Amino acid sequence: MKKAFIVILFLPLCAIAQDSQRFITKGLFAGKGTLAAGQMTAFKATNMYISGNLEYYLEDNISFRGGLYIFLGSSGSKHPLSKNSTCFTGFYYHFKTNNHLDPYIGLEPGISWTQLKSPDKPPTETYPYNISSYPQSISPVASITAGINFFATKWTHLFIEAKYLHGVLVSDIPAIPLNEFRFAFGFGFNINTLKRRSPQ
Repeated sequence: MKKAFIVILFLPLCAIAQDSQRFITKGLFAGKGTLAAGQMTAFKATNMYISGNLEYYLEDNISFRGGLYIFLGSSGSKHPLSKNSTCFTGFYYHFKTNNHLDPYIGLEPGISWTQLKSPDKPPTETYPYNISSYPQSISPVASITAGINFFATKWTHLFIEAKYLHGVLVSDIPAIPLNEFRFAFGFGFNINTLKRRSPQ
């Protein structure tokens, strides 16, 4: 039943895509917005984010992207952070296909704005790392992202992607790793900002 529902849901999009020309070209401007989940590698915590990005295709297979992850909260208590929002910018390489699929990979430096949880009251040794003279900090991070777009129509696309983030909290306490796997999928919009060249 579930498989049949998925087929029915995506069949119209596939039909539209097959009848239209390829949209993945230089000058394409695209954006995404969705919920994302993150699994920290050093703590038993699953983080939730609102994520979004804007992307411009400098060439058919090269794009520049800026993105933002706004921290909503965590399902686990075994971690020291009450805030963990991130912004990224970087370049992406898109593997050329003969259809409307757009697989990509990219490297993005960024910064994370983090805030440590308040110390336990009365103090305990549960979180010895959250006693800091400046609980809020901005830390440099880097990420690698891989995913795939499906340009269903001239104006919309579907996507799914995975991101690995690496970084260490900048603070005056023992190092806290910010390493995390993040996953997102959903809908996006797209528009071509350049006139298409007429076929010769």
